[in-house]
Amino acid sequence: MKREKRIFGVIAALVLVFFLVVLYRIYGIQILRHEELDRYSSASEIVKTVKARRGAIYDRNGEVLAISEPRVDLAVDPNGIRDKKGIAAIVAKAAGIDEQKVLRTLERKGNFRYLKKDVAYETVRQIQETREKALGRLRELERRRGEAGSDENDRKRLAQLVADLNYVIFVDGFKRIYPQGKLLANVLGWVSQHDGEGLGGLEMSLNKHLSGGELKIRRLYIPGSGEGALEIDKEVGGQQAGDLYLTIDAAIQAIVEEELDRMVEKTKAKWGGVVVMDPASGRLLAMANNPSFHPEDYRHYPLEKRRNHTVADLFEPGSTMKIFSILAAMNENLVRPGELFDGHHGAFRFGGRTIHDTHGKGLMTLEEVVVHSSNIGTVQIVDRLASEKLYDYFGLFGFGKRSGLQLPGESARDLRHYKKWYPIDKANLSFGQGLSVNMVQMVRALAVLYNGGVLWQPTIIDRVIDPVGGRLLYETVPSLTRLEFRYNVDKKMIGMMDTVVSKGTALQAALKGVKVGGKTGTSQKYDPQKRKYSWDEVVCSFIGAVPSDNPKLVMMVVIDEPQGKEYGGTVAAPVFREIAKRTLPLFGVYVEKEAKEIAPIPELAVEEASAPIEGSLEGKEATPVDVVTVPAIEGAAVSRAVYTANQAGLDVVVSGPASGIVRRQAPASGTVVPYGTSVLIESEEEKGEAEPAGEEE
Repeated sequence: MKREKRIFGVIAALVLVFFLVVLYRIYGIQILRHEELDRYSSASEIVKTVKARRGAIYDRNGEVLAISEPRVDLAVDPNGIRDKKGIAAIVAKAAGIDEQKVLRTLERKGNFRYLKKDVAYETVRQIQETREKALGRLRELERRRGEAGSDENDRKRLAQLVADLNYVIFVDGFKRIYPQGKLLANVLGWVSQHDGEGLGGLEMSLNKHLSGGELKIRRLYIPGSGEGALEIDKEVGGQQAGDLYLTIDAAIQAIVEEELDRMVEKTKAKWGGVVVMDPASGRLLAMANNPSFHPEDYRHYPLEKRRNHTVADLFEPGSTMKIFSILAAMNENLVRPGELFDGHHGAFRFGGRTIHDTHGKGLMTLEEVVVHSSNIGTVQIVDRLASEKLYDYFGLFGFGKRSGLQLPGESARDLRHYKKWYPIDKANLSFGQGLSVNMVQMVRALAVLYNGGVLWQPTIIDRVIDPVGGRLLYETVPSLTRLEFRYNVDKKMIGMMDTVVSKGTALQAALKGVKVGGKTGTSQKYDPQKRKYSWDEVVCSFIGAVPSDNPKLVMMVVIDEPQGKEYGGTVAAPVFREIAKRTLPLFGVYVEKEAKEIAPIPELAVEEASAPIEGSLEGKEATPVDVVTVPAIEGAAVSRAVYTANQAGLDVVVSGPASGIVRRQAPASGTVVPYGTSVLIESEEEKGEAEPAGEEE
């Protein structure tokens, strides 16, 4: 009996405790948390679909080059708003825009119109507070409805205001940020301010990895009191974008751009470019352009400034091409040790034409032909090769075809088949006239000499990573072909290139305590109107490796149309030197302190220029390189523009909708460019009534 009483007492105690807990919870809900829970009862929950945050872009060391941050765009539904003047006044004040402009937008037909992109948080807060205060006052009037003193007109006005403010729309999205400013801008490209899709550079070519899919967001909106409304967002599903890691080194890129900008500004050149490659892997460490632009404000820059000249512009390589044509003859064992070549004192007849050296020489050794950059000596050496062999060697070095770099807009010009060559064409090609190349093609070809014969497919993309799970989404697999160098000809050519820097035309590329090898080039541009080469417009270049006995970098510098009498040795070689001097310490290679005065460029520096060929061939003028005039395609439909450009022998890169109209083009119409050059066009959809009437972007 006593045992039963104890059990009963325990049960009664538990029931009492449970009853007291329930009473406390009821008291808390009804008395203590009444106001808070009343707010939750007015809360609204929606599930909305938004575009995923665009993937970030990093350099090889994890330095941020591009990233997306949340933004809110302000829009309206004009058809749903009745008191247009009242809403225009509220929105204009909060957003800091012209009230009449807002009113004009509200008076247009349509269900959706942008008013302002990327509005400040304060704008969102002010409009939401206005709605919340109106809603609170309306509820109070609703409770007092029918009582003496209640204002029915005020209640109707507030009801209309709340209803109208429901048609003021905040569109969640992201804005693209480039923390490094203009750094690598011509390579990174730009992103549409409208839909966040990539329109240029890597942002366009890697858009499928960077853009991701759509995310579903559950948003709980809870009306607040004095502190404002509370919004709780929770991601409930969708596909994330990938983060892109490049082979570019931001520290090297910054040095390269600084030195290039200094020289382009000094010489008032048309454009300048630098490409830096790791010869052991084919990875690009830097790719610089001048002019450049700020990607966040891309619309304020013409297309020409957004152009990646290092891959999109073709030029005749001039004397830098002698490295590869002479090497081909050496590799076929067509040059005897100690052999002398007659410079004919600067004038030599070949194929019915006269070939010139700027400064005539007599007998020259092979090394002197390279060091003095003799056109005449080069022609005599290369003429021992069959045309078919020379053509094949150029192909083995990657000339006449795209490099395969993962960037849009790479220009390429096929090598004219050797069966179609005139006799003089062989001479032309041997010293870099009559063929067109881009900078990446030249750098990858030179790297072959310094890595034992490996022709890499160059890469600028390392990998794409899932930022959430760390899963590898994409990785560059190195692709290569091999050249077989016989008789140590690669080492012999490297030695001669060292002499070019220490004693020849590239003295201003030399570094104290570090071996530098390279070759200068000054190629005249072909004038199609005068049907001859121009001394007023030249492309100055230097291509080399450092340290040449254990290369960390292979680099090419191009300065296009510098003002004044300039050569590759006077404008391109100094840029190479300064970049190498500042960059090598990053690889543990230190340059000794240099003398105060750099040795002046000797007279022989001018001998690098690819002098014109005089005379005629069978009564015909042989055009050294095929050139075309860029047609006018602005205002045309994209499909028509592409067809027109292709018919003219040009490639096209489209930035914008393929169904749109061409608004801008680069190069401009009427520009004379080498056959095979890429034309960048920017297109837009034709605006109609169904388009959002947003602010100008």
